[in-house]
Amino acid sequence: MSFSAVFGRKRQVIPRWHPYALARWLGVNTSINEKPLTIAPSQAYREIVQSWESSNGVGYAADLVGNALVLNYYDDPSAQAAARFILENESRVTQPLLDLATNFIRLGSKGGLPLPDIIVPGMTSSFYRVIANLKAKTRDYPRNPILWMDLAFYYSSIGQTEAAENAVIVALSLNSDNRYLLRSGARFFMHIGDAKTALTFLKKSTLAKNDPWVLAAEIAISDTLDAPIRSIKAARNLVINESIPKFHLSELASALGTIELKNGAKKKGRQLFKLALEQPTENALAQASFLNSMFGEPVQVMNSDHFSQAFEAQARQKFFSQDFQGALDAAQKWFAYQPFSSRPAVMGSYIAGVALGQFEEAIKIAKLGQLASPDEVMLKNNLAFSLASTGKVSEAREVLNSISYSNISESEKYVVTATRGTVEFRSQNTDEGRLLYTSAIDYFRRQKDFRSETLATYFLAREEEIIKSPLARDLKEKVLKVADSLNLHELAFYEAVPTKNPSSP
Repeated sequence: MSFSAVFGRKRQVIPRWHPYALARWLGVNTSINEKPLTIAPSQAYREIVQSWESSNGVGYAADLVGNALVLNYYDDPSAQAAARFILENESRVTQPLLDLATNFIRLGSKGGLPLPDIIVPGMTSSFYRVIANLKAKTRDYPRNPILWMDLAFYYSSIGQTEAAENAVIVALSLNSDNRYLLRSGARFFMHIGDAKTALTFLKKSTLAKNDPWVLAAEIAISDTLDAPIRSIKAARNLVINESIPKFHLSELASALGTIELKNGAKKKGRQLFKLALEQPTENALAQASFLNSMFGEPVQVMNSDHFSQAFEAQARQKFFSQDFQGALDAAQKWFAYQPFSSRPAVMGSYIAGVALGQFEEAIKIAKLGQLASPDEVMLKNNLAFSLASTGKVSEAREVLNSISYSNISESEKYVVTATRGTVEFRSQNTDEGRLLYTSAIDYFRRQKDFRSETLATYFLAREEEIIKSPLARDLKEKVLKVADSLNLHELAFYEAVPTKNPSSP
């Protein structure tokens, strides 16, 4: 297990990818020039309401719901009643109208759209049902790019990358100047490790110089590549444009602020994050939480519990406040929110295994994460560690043997080496297990990666304790003191879990 791979991994505000209805509900797709809604609806809208209330017909209900959706009048009780009327008359209306009414009620509830809970065993079948439905809709409406991008989202979630890429290409070929499509496509290409293609689509767009959401995506991705950022001047001009609502500037200010902090310009970085957090997106809040927990920057982060879908920020904040069960719950929700991403699965399997000793839960999360990210090294490592910790040595060894060493870092190699030590101990190859653990510990010490060194040392002590080695007690006492000084509080928490150490086979 590796703390750095979970919490220290480089982060920028790479755009989130949502199904379209959720993106709309979160406000990602609204115009930066859209003015706040007036309290009193227009006379024309009131007349539509009166027509519905005097007739209670399906046609009038559809007219009212459609207009309320366009105007963002989600809280209008008359429109809500009309949407419910449509659903109550399911046999008399078309499927698109049912979809319209369903989404309108969800948008008005402010409770969030239902997310596919892939943490629950067996629920992955829901993805296949959604995919079948979307495929049917693309046959009926082949020139609707939103349908194609939604189809790509669900294909990516179950690891059907080629089908997802085809759908993304179709969507962007139909419209490459739409904010939602550009950001979604960019996130897909980042997911498959093709950041250059993501940047190509973003830079070619007519939105590249004046849409803060698109600029934020371009800057964040360029920064992850350490590539020149051509639009930095335009971005700096946008963030000081007081006519643009702060919500629309949140991710752009966060991306710029991250770069300033990285370059040592702390004052500028803090000012930008102050702007980013005035009306933050959950992604900007997660970025601030990451920087705050790892480096004490940039500002005091607000409580993420009050923000819709802020699951990543919640997972980070709860972990560092030592609410490890709460952190795991939040990581699971983040995983359901972004099911194609390996990060929530890596974090969730780490928390479940290292902090809580819930190895079966860690195994479940890691295996589900492998659906979309079958080659992610840390997912394989975390899976093997928890398998070995439950005595499933053969399966753990098989997982480790499937790791390709051609494209992984030296640090990752030694994390895997430590996990191989666990497997050897559980296979009763004690001397080999010690050699592997010692090799990993020595490497981390030379690199001054003290957290990884401490984690490896602690789990070596765990294995020594299981075989009743006289070395175990002193080693564990020393390493727990070091862990406390490094704020590796998950180890003390794990130490208190009564069922943490299954018997060696």
